[in-house]
Formats: sequence, C-alpha cells, structure tokens
Amino acid sequence: MDPRLSTAFRRLVGSLLILVIILNLIISPGYAAYSEDQVLVVGADEYFPPPNEYIDYNGQPAGFNIDIMNAVAEEMSLNISIRPGPWYEVRSDLESGRIDFISGMFYSGERDLLVNFSEPYISVSHTIFVREGSDIGGAGDLTGKEIVVEEGDIMHDYVMGLDGSNTIITTHNQSEALLLLASGKYDAALLSKLHGDYLIMQYGLSGVKTAGPPIEIREYCVAASANASCLLPVINEGLVIIRKNGKYDEIYKKWFGTLEEREFFLTLVNIVIFRLLPVIVLLAIALIWSVSLRKKLIKTSSELRNEHFQQEIVKTALQESKDKYRVLFNSLNEGVFLCEYDPEKNSGRIIEVNDTACRRLGYTREEMIDKNVFEFTRLLSSGCEELNEKLSGDKNEVSYYAEHVRKDGSVFPVHVKARLLSYGGREYVLQLARGITKERESDEREAEALKK
Repeated sequence: MDPRLSTAFRRLVGSLLILVIILNLIISPGYAAYSEDQVLVVGADEYFPPPNEYIDYNGQPAGFNIDIMNAVAEEMSLNISIRPGPWYEVRSDLESGRIDFISGMFYSGERDLLVNFSEPYISVSHTIFVREGSDIGGAGDLTGKEIVVEEGDIMHDYVMGLDGSNTIITTHNQSEALLLLASGKYDAALLSKLHGDYLIMQYGLSGVKTAGPPIEIREYCVAASANASCLLPVINEGLVIIRKNGKYDEIYKKWFGTLEEREFFLTLVNIVIFRLLPVIVLLAIALIWSVSLRKKLIKTSSELRNEHFQQEIVKTALQESKDKYRVLFNSLNEGVFLCEYDPEKNSGRIIEVNDTACRRLGYTREEMIDKNVFEFTRLLSSGCEELNEKLSGDKNEVSYYAEHVRKDGSVFPVHVKARLLSYGGREYVLQLARGITKERESDEREAEALKK
C-alpha cells in the first residue's frame, strides 16, 4: 500500500473516533459524568394516599412507588435520595431540572414535551366521584360543573381540556378533594379509583359513589428531567430485572394485596347485609314479641323455661346461615314485601319478597322484584296519601284491608300491616299481607245464617 494512502486512512479513522466520542458526550453528558458517588434526587408526592407514596408515621417516604424506585436503584447501583413534597412543587422542580427523577408520574403527550418517561410499571384508572343523588352519570355530564382536582395531577390536566364552562377547584392532595365533595361542596371530584375507594374506606365516607365508567386509564412511569434522561435506559433495565427476579411481585403484594383482600371482604359484607335485611327485620320483630310475651306470662318455673327456650331459638336463629334465614323467611304464612318508600311518587318498588307472596299471586320471585306493590294492590277504603300520612306519624305503622290481584286476574282479600323502617340513610316499608278469604267466607255464612 502506498505510504501516503496509509497515512490518510489512519487520519480518517482517527477523525471518526474523535467524532464518535464528541457525539457521545453531546448526546449523553449526564451519563458520562455520572458516578456512584453522585446522588440522584428523586421527588415524590408527600401525600398520595397509600399504597402509592406518602410520608409514614416515622417521617420517612413509603409506598409502592418508593419501594419500586429503591429496588431499581439497588439493582443498578444508583445512589438516590428521595425528597417528598407537595405534588405541584415536585412536578415544577422536575420540569425546571432542580431534581433528577419523580418516582411515579402518569404519562401524557403534553407532559412528554416537558419531561421524559421510563417504560410503564403499572396502569391506573381514574373516575368521577359524586354524591348520592347527583345528576352526573359520566364524563358527558361534567359540562358547567364545579370540579375538584389535585393541583398538577393528571386529572387537573384532563379537566383543563374539557368545556370552558367548568369551574376547576384545586387542592393540595386527593384526600382533600374527596373530603370537600363528601362535605357537600362542589359537584364532582376526579381522582384515581383505587385511591378514591381507599379514602372512602379510611374515613368511613357515606353518600359518595363513582359515576360512569373510568374516564382515563393511564400508565404510571418514572419521570426524568432533561439532565437525567440519559439514565432512563438504566431505569428501564432495572424495571425489567426486578420483574424477572420476583421483587416487583413481592412489592405489589405488599402494598396492593391487603387492600384488595379488604375491599373484597367489605363488598361481601355489604352484599350479605343487604340480602339479609328482610330476615333481620323479621327476627327483630320476633325478638320484640318474645320480650313483650315475657312481661305477660306468669313467671312459673315451666313458663320461665319456655321463655328461655324461645330466647335461645331467637339467638340461635340470629347466628344461622343465609340459607336457614331464607327458609324461615319463606315459611311465614303471611306474604312479606320489603319496598322502597317514596311518598311523593307513591313509589313502592319491591326489593325483597318471600315465597308465600309469590305463590299466592302466581309470580316468580324474579318477576316480583322491581315491581311496584300497587300494581297488584287495590285499596278499599284508604288512599295512598292517607296511608303515607299514617306511616309518617308517631307510630310509623298502619293496617288496612285491600285486595290483591293475581297474575291470572283473579282477586282475593287481604289484611295488610305496614311499618316504616330506616336503614343506611334510606326509608323502606315492610308489609305483611294476611289472606282473609276464609274469614270473609265465614262472615258471609254467619250473615246468611242470621238472615235465615
């Protein structure tokens, strides 16, 4: 090879190597400068209710996001310092480069223009929380409403993109937003469903519910400032490693396993209580009857034993399973109806009924549920307004004669005893309908005999 060509070739290769080194320093200056002695500052929300991130009773950052960040840092030998604070301040610090990372941040296209994101490590759905009786049934009903959100949260970004007629109220954290709604202020609060359900359970909030399906399902990532973005491949590799070695599953179970089990238990308890409500009411009436009977009986030894036996029956019945309660409920000779109470609409929507009532009227239980009791009840001497007045009186009870219309159109007389009950902040009417066909026939025979 010509010596001049060899020299030119070496110069070209050397120039290319220098160019590669310069480009590498330009593209990733932070990574080139990073060492194990350098401390990376990680911001976190000081009150993103458990299980995500918060400050615990010892004044230390804790939560799912914190454990994930620590696990990644340990695997990748990153020296990090976690600094919690109000969310809007933490987000501002990241965007201005005063901190390197945020342990958990929802991804959006708008945020991606200001900061950079790792691969997602969990998905979280957001929803609308309203008070009972609200006319908001979904995202389409938010127009012109007063909406509470956490300042700087992804729901703050979302609601700012809605109709301009909305009034946006910002708070320092999601707990404050939901508590304001529960206290009767504003129309809706937007936050993640998981944290909304947790806050309702933690504070025992009543009268607050979700409206419609989830409005946003967002991916949760580690967010990096422009200066620390060169370390995102390292963060992503750490996330892959902790998923493969099982640390991610351990952290997830630690923070979400207990909460999921608790939510399942509370849901199960609510279902059981609601289903057993009619039976509990009947057993309470039986218990009252037992106490009143005790006052009337002569307290002889045999009668005391009988009274004790009756009380034991009631106590045992209260501890029986749902199936045994159902047998007792359906074995009553009277037709039993538990109905919603709305005197303004004369509403009597049936929410529970026993087999005796279904058998006498010729309907199945499924056909009876959600029917209005007045669809097959003919009042003989009293109107609905008069009955409502008596129910809302001092005794909260009324008895009257009526006619029940069977499914085939035939009619039979009944004597109804109704009582107003309150449960869970709502009012119900318990009706016991006794068929009096035989009594009527006996009365007619006696009248005929008197005539003769």
